[in-house]
Amino acid sequence: MRRAALLLALLSGCSAVSQYQPRVLARGELTVRYDEVFELWSGGKRVSRGLTWTGLEDHVECVPLAREHARMARVAGQSALAFSILGGTLGVLALGGLVGLADKAHQWEWLGSGLASGAAGLGFAIAGHALRPRANGHAIDAHNFYNDAVGSLGATCADLKYPPPAGPHPINYYDE
Repeated sequence: MRRAALLLALLSGCSAVSQYQPRVLARGELTVRYDEVFELWSGGKRVSRGLTWTGLEDHVECVPLAREHARMARVAGQSALAFSILGGTLGVLALGGLVGLADKAHQWEWLGSGLASGAAGLGFAIAGHALRPRANGHAIDAHNFYNDAVGSLGATCADLKYPPPAGPHPINYYDE
């Protein structure tokens, strides 16, 4: 009973939407948004989004670690998408095994091939689902490496000019 309640509590938090938008950003800083899918934004424009993360690799190209994680995010995301499509297709094709109910002469061949197609489809669908967090994790790593090296310092890969540090504004608690 406790496990079911814990599982229900965990699953209920899976549909979060991020509405927070930072007020102060460095010129080239990447930010993460989530509205049913992760997105990376910079300068008021969407740079890339999950699941395939296209465009991220080009955006972070001047930071080798970020570029490598962006490439791994793209590869994992494209693989997840391909596996999910393949799994769904094989799952639909598995319904063809029901022809065995009408073709009594080859009934077991039809039903067996339908079961095999369904099992393979399930395997591909599970593999596709398992690759999604890997793709998102690599994209977030690319985001972090890029911001640490370039973005949060006020530059971009397209324009590596770093502005002078502004520093925090001193707060005078004695002037009221």
